[in-house]
Amino acid sequence: MRGGQYVSGHWERRRASGASPNGPIAVVSPPIPPRTTPLPTGDTPIVRDHRGEPPRHPPGTGGGGGGDPIVRDHRKSKIKHLFVLMLENRSFDHMLGFSGITGTDAVTGRPTAIDGLTGAESNAYGGVTYPVLRGAPDRAPHDPPHGFPGVLEQLCGEGTSYASGAYPPINNSGYVSVHARSHPEAPDGAMHCFTPDQLPVMTALAREFVVCDRWFCSMPGPTEPNRWFVHAATAGFFDESPSHREYAEAFSTPWSGIAFRQGTIFDRLREGGHKWRIYACDSFPNVAMLKGVSRTFDIDDFDDDFAEDVASPSYDAAYTFIEPSYDAFSEYEGGNSHHPLGSVRAGELLIKRTYEALRRSPLWESSMLVVTYDEHGGFYDHVVPPATRPTGSRGRKYGFTFDQLGPRVPAIIVSPLVPRNLIDHRVYEHSSIVATAARLFGLKEIGRSPFASDLKPLSTLDAPRSDAPMTLPNPAGAALTRMVKTPFDRAEAKHPERELEDDPTGLMAGTIRSGLAQHLEVTPPAEHDAIRARVGALRTQGEALDYLKEVHALVQAARQQAGVRRSARVRMQPQQLGAG
Repeated sequence: MRGGQYVSGHWERRRASGASPNGPIAVVSPPIPPRTTPLPTGDTPIVRDHRGEPPRHPPGTGGGGGGDPIVRDHRKSKIKHLFVLMLENRSFDHMLGFSGITGTDAVTGRPTAIDGLTGAESNAYGGVTYPVLRGAPDRAPHDPPHGFPGVLEQLCGEGTSYASGAYPPINNSGYVSVHARSHPEAPDGAMHCFTPDQLPVMTALAREFVVCDRWFCSMPGPTEPNRWFVHAATAGFFDESPSHREYAEAFSTPWSGIAFRQGTIFDRLREGGHKWRIYACDSFPNVAMLKGVSRTFDIDDFDDDFAEDVASPSYDAAYTFIEPSYDAFSEYEGGNSHHPLGSVRAGELLIKRTYEALRRSPLWESSMLVVTYDEHGGFYDHVVPPATRPTGSRGRKYGFTFDQLGPRVPAIIVSPLVPRNLIDHRVYEHSSIVATAARLFGLKEIGRSPFASDLKPLSTLDAPRSDAPMTLPNPAGAALTRMVKTPFDRAEAKHPERELEDDPTGLMAGTIRSGLAQHLEVTPPAEHDAIRARVGALRTQGEALDYLKEVHALVQAARQQAGVRRSARVRMQPQQLGAG
């Protein structure tokens, strides 16, 4: 396909180197402070300078908007290393709505509280009112709908339709109706929210550093488009996850993948002479679907490599992206991504390990860690997401014009260069990550990032704090948490005889196609037609997993053959494999 949405082609760049929640549900939580007043929103964002210069409007917006200000901070930053850990499928209220966190307003310096839950929030369906509930299970019994039509109903109410270019009025009234139709035995499944004792790691981190209570996913839709906003500040024309055919076209040749007209943050870093790294808890991470990112050469193993790498003073990557494990072939049960069907404790452990490795690292004093979520996963949130600047693309399935943000997701900003216990009420979305990297490292901005607020203004301290904790609490029920992941060669499909078409999230399809692209990278061209035919003949989930195990072994051997070695420094240019 053309037009900058996704294309296949050659690899364009090389890396250089040198109380347990399973028990009775808690019903007691701290007193909820008064909710903060939401900041005003308008048609367009206002750009202002940190020096207090008069407001000016972004080019092409026409002015006159009353939106939250986007601050441009021209001061040189002490942040030299930006780390991003993106989990998935949880809303702000679902995770932190009952946390009762109070602190200091990041803008005004006054006492404030997060915009959380009072317990009176509800949805009505079938003549019954379903309030939000304190306490949620470690593993949800169901995965709430969160594709474009499901989110449309969650935000706008039952019976709502979308006419291209005009997102309907939002009242957050459809969370129960969507869940009730999918799972009538549990209509209120989307209304259960965690309590602080269930999320000790996340709650401690939010109280110690900065919690953002106006961070929205970039579009009202599923995982893949929202993750692409993190990497490219756009989703191209994808207002839903790619189809099986689109995945097949995108991963039909070596070094191929999803691509965008202006490239990705990894392209901009390379062009700007800045090094980057990716650590994954899966053998086939979502980020490897991007054109220009090779699983063979560009992605290291989080469990084996991350803590040791960041312990070295020679770690020289400006930007580091960390991706969790999904465990798609076992219905997410062995993953740590915070997917609803996976363990929240396992995800808490991933957050803890990431933070503690950085806190002990010589990089700590010049680092910033962003912990956030790709989208809300169909769970309730009471805040109405604002409109946003369109990307200029039109969705290829629903005609969405990308002018509306999706529901709130949790976001915590960690750095010793930000004051303790801040609450930031400014509007952010996933393009803010691209904007932060661009403004920290002097990169060309892409997609929606020129009009997104960044996190650079939060690092206001002249000297790094020395009082940040070295360790975080253990996850609730830590003895049951997955402490060591199952090696991929011993992974098992939960339903090996189930047809591959039974893949409602599309994650298995994307994983298989990512595996195909990797396979083509490490084999001679003469074998490629047979490899494609084999993948096309896969019929069951068990067959597909067996195939991916073979690819995994080939990739590990290829890395060894190419001399790809773990190192705190980015690797030397590897020899291209499979060329003859």
